[in-house]
Amino acid sequence: MESYFLAPHVYPCVTEDHVVLLDLRRSQYVGLSRDQMQTVAAKVKGWPLAAPASGEPAGGDVRPSTARADAMFAKMLAAGMLTTDPAVGKEAKPLEMERAEAPLVEDDLEAQPAVTVRHVIRFLRASLVAALEMKWRPIERIIAAANARKSRRSSPATAMDVETARRAVGAFIRLRPLLFGAQDACLFDSLALVRYLSYYRIFPTCVIGVQTGPFAAHCWVQDGAVVFNDAPEYVRRYTPILAV
Repeated sequence: MESYFLAPHVYPCVTEDHVVLLDLRRSQYVGLSRDQMQTVAAKVKGWPLAAPASGEPAGGDVRPSTARADAMFAKMLAAGMLTTDPAVGKEAKPLEMERAEAPLVEDDLEAQPAVTVRHVIRFLRASLVAALEMKWRPIERIIAAANARKSRRSSPATAMDVETARRAVGAFIRLRPLLFGAQDACLFDSLALVRYLSYYRIFPTCVIGVQTGPFAAHCWVQDGAVVFNDAPEYVRRYTPILAV
């Protein structure tokens, strides 16, 4: 049987009851339920399987709907989400990253973070660039550019200056309500924040995560176990699918 691989613009993750795929090229999520997974797993290299459901023995008999699974597989092929070329494609290996445990900036109603003119200028610049990118560029190109920028300028051997990051992010969060609400624009907020922090030569990770039942997607910024622009207990509801 011919082996298939995920296209480079497709990213998988496993939730309790689904395998979810993020197709950056089409800016679309695709979900495969438990009864479709085994049929697709037999064809796609490295395809993950969900953990056994509650009450279902490990390695138990999951009876897939072959017709539904074959229809989903055909849909993925037609959409260019799969390839037979291992030099182009990749194994369907879900993202692994450190669990979110702590916020970078603690809420303190009595002590507002200091905001300087430099903070304001960099905040406005980053927000403007992020807004223009989201208006005129597809998300695949935005993510590729962010990844390239991080690869060019960051050094794995250089530890993040936590205090500089904390002051910069504190100022960003204080300025944020002037332009937008983070709850309604998590992707924009995170893209603007990572660009803003790049002006300080700080390069954390922008993470997109999903949950199912019901489906929802969320975006936040994280470095190690530290979350920059959200509450750790909230982002833990989501399974990371893409990190850049």
